[in-house]
Amino acid sequence: MTDLAGMKILLVDDTPANIDVLRGILSKEGYEISISMRGEAALALVEKNRPDLILLDVMMPGIDGFETCERLKANLNTRDISVIFVTAKTELEDLVRGFEVGGADYIAKPFKREEVLSRVKTHLKIERLVQDKESLNEKLQDQNDELMASQNQYRIILEKSSDAVFRLDAEGKILTGNSKFHSLLGFDAQEVIGKPIMDIVNSEDPSGIYPQIATRRFGDRATLNLKVQFCVNENSPIWQERKFYTLLLDSYGIWNLPNNKLYKKGTEKKYLGTVCIVKIPS
Repeated sequence: MTDLAGMKILLVDDTPANIDVLRGILSKEGYEISISMRGEAALALVEKNRPDLILLDVMMPGIDGFETCERLKANLNTRDISVIFVTAKTELEDLVRGFEVGGADYIAKPFKREEVLSRVKTHLKIERLVQDKESLNEKLQDQNDELMASQNQYRIILEKSSDAVFRLDAEGKILTGNSKFHSLLGFDAQEVIGKPIMDIVNSEDPSGIYPQIATRRFGDRATLNLKVQFCVNENSPIWQERKFYTLLLDSYGIWNLPNNKLYKKGTEKKYLGTVCIVKIPS
């Protein structure tokens, strides 16, 4: 058995002896083998049970292998299936014709076991890589959709909150803030986004208060009801009434683990930043 065991191969040949030889070689590798004796029947079978690879005889009654391959490649549902021609016709013009109609490779009759296995394995490996890539792309798309939904939900909650909310990155710079946060201090978003939080905090002990604002802690150890004196934008009308605004701050560290559980094994811990909720003291 190989790591490709279970992959599907369709054998298309009108000579039972050829089918028996190929099936005997391939079945020992654990491949799932299906058989068709005619090109027309093969086209119908492929629509119902898509194989990963087709071994296609050239000379057959009815439509020959070349026409069968052309029809496969003209069909959106089957055009990506690799076709290996099985032929005794090894003249250059026949080989060129096979590649022109969409064949990926050829195996010459009489069959040599090593050649059959080598060519089949090569194309099945390529097919497996394509399948893995498509599966990964689907997973990435699902994750992207999930992330987008989460971000949209976050924005709605953020804007509808009665509290001022902002988020810091891992370096303590302001990433986002809701309209309540900006209106409280009189800053437009472009004036504060990307700036260190301490640029708008007035404190006699910056090094002492910063770790509490940009905390890495969460849950019961998070920063709660911390009094912070924020600077008011001197270019805003608010500045005429007050230069600073003392507010209560709750801060929660954000990590790259579900529910911020740092004890989870096998995952690299990474601090992503802090979410801060600002409230007006009652």
